[in-house]
Amino acid sequence: MPSLQQLTQTPNILAQDYQHAAVGARIMLTGHIHQAMPDCAGLAYQEHWDCLNRYGEERFDQEFEMADKVRAGFAGLIHGAAEDIALAGSVHALFVRFLSSLPLDARPRIITSDAEYPSIARQLVRLAEAGIEVIFEPANPASTLVERLARHVNDKTAAVCASSVNFETGHQSVELDTLMPLCAAKGVELFVDAYHSVNVLSFSVQDYNLQQAFVVGGGAKYCQMGSGLAFMHVPEGRQFRPLVTGWFGAFDPIVDEPATSPLMYGDAGARFHGSSMDMLPVFRANRVFDYFQRQGLDPDFLDDVHHHQLELLSSTFKQFNFNPAVIELSTSLEYMGGFLSFSSPHAKQLCEMMRDRGVHTDFRKQWLRMGPAPYLCDEQLRDAIHALEESVKELPGS
Repeated sequence: MPSLQQLTQTPNILAQDYQHAAVGARIMLTGHIHQAMPDCAGLAYQEHWDCLNRYGEERFDQEFEMADKVRAGFAGLIHGAAEDIALAGSVHALFVRFLSSLPLDARPRIITSDAEYPSIARQLVRLAEAGIEVIFEPANPASTLVERLARHVNDKTAAVCASSVNFETGHQSVELDTLMPLCAAKGVELFVDAYHSVNVLSFSVQDYNLQQAFVVGGGAKYCQMGSGLAFMHVPEGRQFRPLVTGWFGAFDPIVDEPATSPLMYGDAGARFHGSSMDMLPVFRANRVFDYFQRQGLDPDFLDDVHHHQLELLSSTFKQFNFNPAVIELSTSLEYMGGFLSFSSPHAKQLCEMMRDRGVHTDFRKQWLRMGPAPYLCDEQLRDAIHALEESVKELPGS
């Protein structure tokens, strides 16, 4: 297991395992969108090709075994149980299955924020157009979001849909652990988008009191597995019957007849399994899980790395005494999730100017966003803020 010091020095000791992505030659501060995959993930492409083309119809045993390993991997990241994990190609696919299990005829109300990720937000807007009452509570300030969401919960509410970290600003939802008991008391399901918490913060369904909540995350961003794979933690011991159901949602889709009426469902997470999907992302995930385990990159250590990197970016930023009318940190560091956001009326322009200097950031609305990754060294993070300082000086009227 590398030490934190080995990750801070130049070169970062992990950078040698990401040579294809050339992480030592570029300053990639878009880790909240996509982190580089370790080189070993490339082995999954040949492995997947062999499985498909060499083993033919016998590939299912290997694919199911691989999927079981990946479910166990995701369960370990959130301190859950592998049998409670359902996989899909996207969070949206899992969200649709979740929605289809809700009694919307008897409880036609869903409560959410106005800053959920588009795969969730767009679907909820469409439900609102179709006559479901969807309450979009302002996401900011994040410090009071959970309290304000809770005020809308009543006997007509089917679900509350919230994020553990605001995907636009990076602000954490404070006191998220208080939401599940309130929902349970009213018979309301809780859906938590934890994509921006998993494998970057010390996020646990136990610590956040979310054992009875639906919790989603995925392989892109902080898990370094690329796109095409998402997971959902399904509450244990509940008899859900999702209306949108695939043939893997039965007990044994190979031996049994999955379409016999009345429909039978598997236990726990299996109830929300889908149908055939491209298994390449699962093969990649298996390789990356193995790599993280070999390196000792567990969520607690990655949380330490993450906090060090955000602290370094923040402290270096403060040294320059930027004009707050031009750019300022959007909130205190303790309330930030997986990335820093800076409030600036010039966010788009600064993002473009920094890219010209070889520093990759991104922006949402008025927020310039910087998301580091474990393979970046301290020198790269300081250079990024220096590039920001140079860019600010070049703004018209500076």
